[in-house]
Amino acid sequence: MIRLYLVRHGIAVDRESGAPGDEARGLSAKGRARFRRLARAFARLNEPPLDYVFSSPLVRAVQTAEILLAALRRDHLSILAALRPEGNLNGLLSELSAQVKDGESLALVGHDPLMTALVAALAEVPRERIVFRKGAIIRFDLAGLALGKTAKAQWWLRPKTRAQVPGLPLKKG
Repeated sequence: MIRLYLVRHGIAVDRESGAPGDEARGLSAKGRARFRRLARAFARLNEPPLDYVFSSPLVRAVQTAEILLAALRRDHLSILAALRPEGNLNGLLSELSAQVKDGESLALVGHDPLMTALVAALAEVPRERIVFRKGAIIRFDLAGLALGKTAKAQWWLRPKTRAQVPGLPLKKG
């Protein structure tokens, strides 16, 4: 079994804030503070140590990953271009399966629309039903890193309240 933690980057500064481009937009002060609290709550869950932390190369994702690593008292971050917002699910999973082995755990820090598409594909739930908020974390247990393999959503952490909720973040109704 592989433990997979999907992390959507924290709240970023507005596009109109004068940042030189979308790739350079970092986390807002609110985004940093909120994700720092969530990362500390995650660290208190006493989950087994992460073997890998992969982040999109975009600044706001890297900053989110660095906050997570600091809370876990870890320091090794790998940048993975396949985690960009426009990334391809099959390409991402193929690249990861070449590195991650059974029994290991990893966190992926990325963006929508890729992250919601990944949750929907793993859980076999229509994408429109998923509500993956900025700064949230979702844990899956997987039989392997390929679509169609057995994947079970264990829980997710609410970004604002830091509450651990069983299953997936789904729209009501």
